[in-house]
Amino acid sequence: MSNTLPSLAAVTGARLTNGRLVDLVVVDGVVTAVTDSAGDLSVQGSPASGRVLDVAGQVLVPGLVDAHVHLDKAYLLDAGESARGGVGAGAGVAGAIAAMAEVRQRIDAQTVLDGARRAVNTLVRKGVVAVRAHAEIDRDGGLALVELHQRLRQEFADVLDLQITAFPQYGLSGGVRADMAAAAAGAAVQVIAGCPYVEDDPLAHLDAVFGLADQHGLPVDLHLDFDDDPSGSLIAAVADRTRTLGMQGLVTIGHVTKLAAMSSDDRARAFAELADAGVALVVMPATDLYLGGAHEESASLGSRSLAPIAEAAAAGVRTAVTNNNIANDFAPYGNGSLIQAAWLAGIIGRLPGPPARALLLDAITTAPAAILGRAPHGPEVGHAAHLAVLDTTDPRRAIHDGPAVLATISGGMLTYSAQPFARADDLILQGVHP
Repeated sequence: MSNTLPSLAAVTGARLTNGRLVDLVVVDGVVTAVTDSAGDLSVQGSPASGRVLDVAGQVLVPGLVDAHVHLDKAYLLDAGESARGGVGAGAGVAGAIAAMAEVRQRIDAQTVLDGARRAVNTLVRKGVVAVRAHAEIDRDGGLALVELHQRLRQEFADVLDLQITAFPQYGLSGGVRADMAAAAAGAAVQVIAGCPYVEDDPLAHLDAVFGLADQHGLPVDLHLDFDDDPSGSLIAAVADRTRTLGMQGLVTIGHVTKLAAMSSDDRARAFAELADAGVALVVMPATDLYLGGAHEESASLGSRSLAPIAEAAAAGVRTAVTNNNIANDFAPYGNGSLIQAAWLAGIIGRLPGPPARALLLDAITTAPAAILGRAPHGPEVGHAAHLAVLDTTDPRRAIHDGPAVLATISGGMLTYSAQPFARADDLILQGVHP
């Protein structure tokens, strides 16, 4: 695909989040100079080849990174509702899991692939340059969805860095553990995922997942504590295993809505555990809020069903905001916008002021990039030129206004550009996939 993507030599007239108006020089996919904007398309030090993208004062941020997304479930909402005669799935997490299992039985591989491709296209158009995608492995499908993700990874290599997990959505029985081991041994996946709350013995599930990860030298990513009951958290168990295996900085937990229902003292202890063990936290507003509070007993807890990211960050926990699901029974209103997800997290978390806005932007850019183990990227000298241009000239409004993405730049290549702001008529690329 690289032969169809414009390679940029410079980005001019870009507004950084500190308010500075700058020109950037890009060489071999790396930012080599950031200078005060000259106000024209001539940028000193830019290579002779490549194009100049003038963004006319729009805000430029590091490319967005989604640390938790399910491409193999994307855009399956219509299939699910059709199978149920137009009604929604059952209540809560269990209802969504059961609904997706039913959908899997009714659709073919092409439908899944089409939805996943559409999701990649959506994400790139919304400024995303890298994702961690959870590929389901179950007793019936084996490694079919891992292989689908490998295909996507190759097909979209020039526009999206796709990190694949081996994800046992329905547990480890029926040969799933062996399939996960085979995928890890064959380098088909880069992360071992887990979902202990679907098992009768969640601690045994954790032991198996950590054991596989340790054996193959891979990170761990867990769906964890996904309910509104503050009791029975597995955070301490995860932290203990992380420290025992020396995996600090290599373990991520997602959802963890129990945190929202805990007392402030219990939550502080939980965050201290995570910080000490170097375990990252990712939250998913479009899913966590939709599925949370689905049972009568939840209402009495007063939970907001979203882990409080500001508290986590203040305690030293690396924290990210993610999409998780796009247009399916887990997130019918999920639309692939990390900016909107951060905006929603700000509302739910009651996060005012400049520090909160900076936290939210970091939670969809640099923090998830670090979770994925990526080198620094963004509009700084020496960083990879993975960038996003937002439809606002005021950096303070980058989250509040929920601005559209006007351009996505991956490794110095223009992978998506909307027409209104570009001055050079050869810079327009209307999408990455039909």
